[in-house]
Order: sequence, then C-alpha cells, then structure tokens
Amino acid sequence: MDGQLQNPNHWYQQGMVLDGQGRSQEAIACYSKAIDCQADYYEAWVRRGLALMLLQDFQPAIANFNQAVALKMDLDLAWYLKAYCHAQMQADDFALLALQKAFALNPQQWVTMASKEPAFDGLRQDPRFQELVVN
Repeated sequence: MDGQLQNPNHWYQQGMVLDGQGRSQEAIACYSKAIDCQADYYEAWVRRGLALMLLQDFQPAIANFNQAVALKMDLDLAWYLKAYCHAQMQADDFALLALQKAFALNPQQWVTMASKEPAFDGLRQDPRFQELVVN
C-alpha cells in the first residue's frame, strides 16, 4: 500500500486544503482517515469537529471536541468551539462549563471573542456568563 495512504499528516493536510475550498464533507472524510491512521491525532479531531460545526452538525462536532480534549486537556480552541456548539443547541449549562475552561486556559483569546460572538447572545444576561467575563 502507498506510504502516503498510511500517513495521517497527508490526510490532515488534504483535509485542510479541502476545508479551504469549502468542501467540508470531503474534508471530514480526510480527517477521518487521518484519525484512522493515528487515533490520538488531536488536531484532526478538532478540525473534523470544526468542519461538522460549520455544517451545523453540532452533536457530532461536540463528540469530536470531547475526544480532542480527552487526548490533550489544554486545547482551549476545542473547549471554545464546544461551548459554541452547546450555545447553538441552547444547552446553556454545558456552554458555560466549556467557556469557563476555554477562558481559564487562554483568557486573552476567548473572553473578548465570546463577548462579541452572536452564538452567545442568549447567555450574555446570565450572571454566570457575566462572572466569567469579568474574572
């Protein structure tokens, strides 16, 4: 079998190219192949989750982000994207928990972004959200 077909980086890069072309379904297939080659490839789990999220397939996206953070707990991007998905599904408690983790890991990056993100509009009046943004 061709060595590239067993190379997770090959599939990951191919997925990135397809993502850049707006070909999310094909990108998802490439990220899946990268994960098949290397199950602990947390970047591929995040990118597959992101592609699913952009297709508004939030539950599978969350499952991918969960796998990514299980492999690498300090992935602030995965925690933030997970919060976004939960917010889109009106699962406020889960969204707030994931935001709390993202903010704790990288407050400079995520507090400002979350304050402007329309997906979190429904959470802005929640005292828990306000407390997270202030701290």
